[in-house]
Amino acid sequence: MFRAGLSLLAFAAALPTATLAWEVADVAPTLQTPVLTEADADADADDPAIWVDPADPAKSLVVTAVKNGGVRVYDLTGALVQTVLPAEDGRINNVDVAYGVTLGDGSTADLVIGSDRGLDIIRIWKIAAGDAPLTEITAPAAGRAFPTRPESGAAVDNPLDDQNTVYGLTTWKDGDTLWIAGTQRHQPVVGLFKLQANPDGTAQAVKDHEFSVPATHKGQDLTVESDEDPAKDWSNQFEGSVIDRTTGTLYTGQEDVGIWAVPVTGGEPVLVYETRGAAGSSFRNEDSVIARDVEGLTIWYGGDGTRYLLASSQGGAHGDAPLADAPYDDSFAVFRLGGTAPELLGSFRVAASGAMDAVQESDGADVIAMALPGFPNGLFITQDGYAGDLNGLDGEVASTNFKFVDWKAIADSFTPPLAVAPEGADPRQ
Repeated sequence: MFRAGLSLLAFAAALPTATLAWEVADVAPTLQTPVLTEADADADADDPAIWVDPADPAKSLVVTAVKNGGVRVYDLTGALVQTVLPAEDGRINNVDVAYGVTLGDGSTADLVIGSDRGLDIIRIWKIAAGDAPLTEITAPAAGRAFPTRPESGAAVDNPLDDQNTVYGLTTWKDGDTLWIAGTQRHQPVVGLFKLQANPDGTAQAVKDHEFSVPATHKGQDLTVESDEDPAKDWSNQFEGSVIDRTTGTLYTGQEDVGIWAVPVTGGEPVLVYETRGAAGSSFRNEDSVIARDVEGLTIWYGGDGTRYLLASSQGGAHGDAPLADAPYDDSFAVFRLGGTAPELLGSFRVAASGAMDAVQESDGADVIAMALPGFPNGLFITQDGYAGDLNGLDGEVASTNFKFVDWKAIADSFTPPLAVAPEGADPRQ
């Protein structure tokens, strides 16, 4: 059960009010996964999720969404363990891990939940150690996540070809109920789903309710698009999402606007941190350390209740007409949770080290505090959208992969250092 939520009215005061001049710390990656290219079943790295083996931490795995390439599973050395190709026309966009879920046949299993943006289905796999750790248990009768979309104040039919489909995703348990928050592509909408476990051992996500925010912000129409001018190319959709398991607050990133906080037990969404917006727009916030667009969100949990929210500032190194927007592109902002509002502590980026390139177009990420083999002080993993270089900011991605980073390297890059808690915060607890 969740502890009483924080006052979201107080969160509104967290929006930047003074010019900030954070230095972005450079942190070296420890290792990386093999690069993915179009030759790898059109795989494109997007979102990682760490699974901790209950019996042997050395057998822990990293499950990753690689879009048209489906799912790739890696071990803690970055070696490929399993490839799961998507269904025809499927496209796996985000993944998350849920521990100790009771299924309809009476068994208990750890699950991987994934958003199939191509077919608008929330997919479900059991995960266990072995050569083929993922086994799909999505019910054949599982329905679409978003069969309708908002239009002119009404819900209208949502043709699959338009891809207003399930996009970002996170999970949490409340008692025996597994909840899933799934965002809708091209829409300022987040759906809240419950896992329905069937007697035959299959499962499906069933929508309980949804919330939305306006498609405008500070006078800026977020539905405007431009292939020629990135400053005039906007998005109203959410993607990166994570639940604060302590308070029951859902943090979800509206890509071009900022981070919203939503109490999952009931309440209205409140914007707690804005992006910088764009020059020439009515929405321009010079004080923000997060560039458009905000992407992966993840929370580090220490054993003593310390919690950090990490948010990816993806920035301008992507798209049809990319735009460099230094100094906060390709970085991660770190906020302390636990007060009346998220407290910004600073930013870091994953820099080049030896034969490993830097992380650009930083997208999905995951973090864990507890010690794992090779990472005695915890592990941070992020997608690298340009595994090699930025290709002159031409928007053409030759290869992608995932970078693994020692949490202590991140912690020590801050002044004062962030907490390190290798013996605490087991994600199963």
